[in-house]
Amino acid sequence: MSALTVYVVGVGARRGASAAEVGALVDSALAEARISPDAVAHLATVDTKGYEEGIRTVAADRGWRVVTWPAARLAQVLVPTPSALVGEVAGTSSVAEAAAMLDAVGRQTGTLVVEKRRSAVATVAVAAHRSS
Repeated sequence: MSALTVYVVGVGARRGASAAEVGALVDSALAEARISPDAVAHLATVDTKGYEEGIRTVAADRGWRVVTWPAARLAQVLVPTPSALVGEVAGTSSVAEAAAMLDAVGRQTGTLVVEKRRSAVATVAVAAHRSS
């Protein structure tokens, strides 16, 4: 049996970030990496943002579920572009990259294919996960 690659989109956002802005950032990241939204397993974020309407709408519009992680779990993931400011605000130096790198059960199995990219109110990263 051959391995299958699926993708996880990690998202961080300020409170009240619109679905339009988050969605545009997600779509841009996927297009840059030439990844079909159909290949995405889920959208992941920190648990304190899992209720945000903009994030939930982006996931729902694309048929993805939302997976959330406690900041303490995200803080354990080594990422290429940590942010001290995000660490002060969110309790982890990375939301988008760290969330993207975790699989659906919290194992760090992903490899970033799109490092963190920003808009004025959101961050997005995409990681590839191989399953057999």
